[in-house]
Amino acid sequence: MKKILVVLLADKNGHENMARALHALLYAQQAKDHGLTVELIFDGGGTEWAATFPRHEHFKPLYESLVASGVVKGVCAFCAKAFKVEDELKALGATFIAASAGHPDIGARLADGWDVITI
Repeated sequence: MKKILVVLLADKNGHENMARALHALLYAQQAKDHGLTVELIFDGGGTEWAATFPRHEHFKPLYESLVASGVVKGVCAFCAKAFKVEDELKALGATFIAASAGHPDIGARLADGWDVITI
């Protein structure tokens, strides 16, 4: 079975990055709907969106659906701290990923045959 990892890196600055964030959710949902194994990770500036989605009027339902289905795997621990959203994410009960010097280990997924989409 094909495995897809979607990594949202776009921060919250600008309308274009809001579109990137929405598309990360949409692409993850589409892959899931087509029966693929899919995971979504928030890395870099994308950690800001992980703190926003649970309260965003338009994104919340899709985000919560992806969380409930196990697609959302978590946020980069290092970047959550660097982008100053760590405390907010802790309060939301986010899962922190710190497999490689505080960051997600994308190389391990590549080695395991995952295709990676970065947005």
